[in-house]
Amino acid sequence: MMGICKDYDELKDENEGLEHVFVCHCRYISLFPMLLGLVLPDSKKLGHILSMIEVPEELWAEFGIWSLSKRDEFYGQGKNYWWGSILININYLILSSLHCNYMGVEGLYQEQAWSIYTRLCNNLIANVFEQYQSSRFFWEQYNSEGSAGQHTYPFTGWTTLIVLLMAEKH
Repeated sequence: MMGICKDYDELKDENEGLEHVFVCHCRYISLFPMLLGLVLPDSKKLGHILSMIEVPEELWAEFGIWSLSKRDEFYGQGKNYWWGSILININYLILSSLHCNYMGVEGLYQEQAWSIYTRLCNNLIANVFEQYQSSRFFWEQYNSEGSAGQHTYPFTGWTTLIVLLMAEKH
């Protein structure tokens, strides 16, 4: 798979006698070192992660960050719960980490962190508000292709994190 993804999963099938195989899937789990603040602000790894987030062919959508890269062969397949949908809780973690760990630290990626934070926060708030206005519900997740709410509703679980984003509480 081409792209800027730098995350690899190790697959090993002992029953089939296969050797270790590494496959690349650009997805939420790829972001967790940054989400947890484990990536140093001046690390090239942070640059790769921020690029994964903001490139439309990878994880960026107008209304949130996809759970799986649009380039991935599994994108939008099956029940599509983790394969492309937008979950507010993970998007909140992205924004919180950018705000707490990277926006206030001078360095190579400070401006990029600010830019992603500002655009993503505005996009999430606008989409959740728009979907609420049209359906009168908060949704468990949002469709990766059309921004519409999907799966469980009314859902006042993690989607209400949008209120913390509006208040800039991280």
